[in-house]
Amino acid sequence: MTFRLLAALLAAMLLAATAVRAETEMREYDLREGGDSDVAPPGREEVLDMLFERLAAATSEAESRSFESAIREIWLDSGSPSIDLLMERGFDALREENYDRAYFYFDEVVTLAPDFAEGWDKRAAVHYIREDYAEALRDIEHVLRLEPRHYQAMAGLGIILEELGDKKGALEAYRRALALNPWLDDLKGRIAPLELEVEGRGI
Repeated sequence: MTFRLLAALLAAMLLAATAVRAETEMREYDLREGGDSDVAPPGREEVLDMLFERLAAATSEAESRSFESAIREIWLDSGSPSIDLLMERGFDALREENYDRAYFYFDEVVTLAPDFAEGWDKRAAVHYIREDYAEALRDIEHVLRLEPRHYQAMAGLGIILEELGDKKGALEAYRRALALNPWLDDLKGRIAPLELEVEGRGI
């Protein structure tokens, strides 16, 4: 089990009142702890199940952000130092708004690690920035096939569908994303007018 997975598990077990401290403790968690235990640690999906349950039950923004962070840590854990390096370089390029370079790195990730959802997700983001919606939608399809609970990709799908005029599809995607993460406040603002437009006609 990787450090990120164990760190995320630690975060899931912390109480809401210690949400801020949780992220610090995650980084300091000693992988040797529990090494003598006869009980096998939970696997990746079990940890994600626990984190999504905690996220849905969160009672404050600070608490929800700690669980979102833990989920992202798992999603970003490629299991390969070389893939992690390519991802870091891609993120650096995005921050510098060098989208051609960002595309190069994320495309390399997708080619070398096609089962790693985050490579597809970040390449989809570059396609979206370039307004290549067809390619962005194809990449998001891969993300959701690999990580069906990827609420960020689901929200991105909704945004693209809305911009393409598929308001019903956008509304459905937003609702699915919000069902996975009730703390996506930006989506709540997008859903309200769409509900009126899509479902409120003729009333």
